[in-house]
Amino acid sequence: MRRALVIKVAFVTIAIFAMTANAQVFISRSDSSADKIVGEPFNLGELGAVIVDNGEEIKFLHVMPADNRPKAYKDVDVQAGDVILMCNGKRLKTLKELEEAYKATAVGAEFKMGVRRNEDRFIVALPKADPKDLPQMKMAIQTTEGPNAGAGGGKIQRFVFGPGQGSGDIAPLMGLGLIVGKKDNVFKVIGVMPDAAKALGGADIKQGDIVEGFNGEKIKSTQQLAEMYEKLAAGAKIELQYKRGDKTMQASLTKPEAKGKMIMR
Repeated sequence: MRRALVIKVAFVTIAIFAMTANAQVFISRSDSSADKIVGEPFNLGELGAVIVDNGEEIKFLHVMPADNRPKAYKDVDVQAGDVILMCNGKRLKTLKELEEAYKATAVGAEFKMGVRRNEDRFIVALPKADPKDLPQMKMAIQTTEGPNAGAGGGKIQRFVFGPGQGSGDIAPLMGLGLIVGKKDNVFKVIGVMPDAAKALGGADIKQGDIVEGFNGEKIKSTQQLAEMYEKLAAGAKIELQYKRGDKTMQASLTKPEAKGKMIMR
């Protein structure tokens, strides 16, 4: 059995796309029924995809929505959960083999993958892009202990893709429908999801508000804010301190359970 970095990841996911910064944050939560990630994930840039090895299968953990991909790759049919059996005509045993086959493929040549989706099997082919024609993305993985981590609560992973330093400066507050980003050296609400009103209740929070504190603690970074929020269990009370113009405001919230997907375009 292979031994490497092992991370548990569940299929409750949230993907956030901040098009102005060309950054993407993909978040997953683990539980006792989750898959594992063995070794480092592989980022297939043409599809904005995270491909992982769970020790038994090589699969797509996350795929960027078609509308957010480069034009040449919008019609490539892959989904999160698809299992990759082969690439360039060779059966895969490890994710490293897929990565090496990709590197060996010439720019412009077809990179082919044999994919299984439920009971269906098919070939996915895409032209390998010249790296200079793709957004220059770097991938970082941040791991945070979740609520009740010692009692099977597991961990939370943030997969951050962006064109270098600062592109990961986004804190998605899952369930509340708020995206906080660092802008002009302050932490602003840069996105409010259409379904946020229910979670926010009567709280008056708008895009452009400057978030200054979370449960009495001053916000120093988006990572700090995301970690403080992610560590709270569903149902926990939240006091959010923020400013709108010269007016200091506060919202009393309850952390909802995050479900499904949340996308900002």
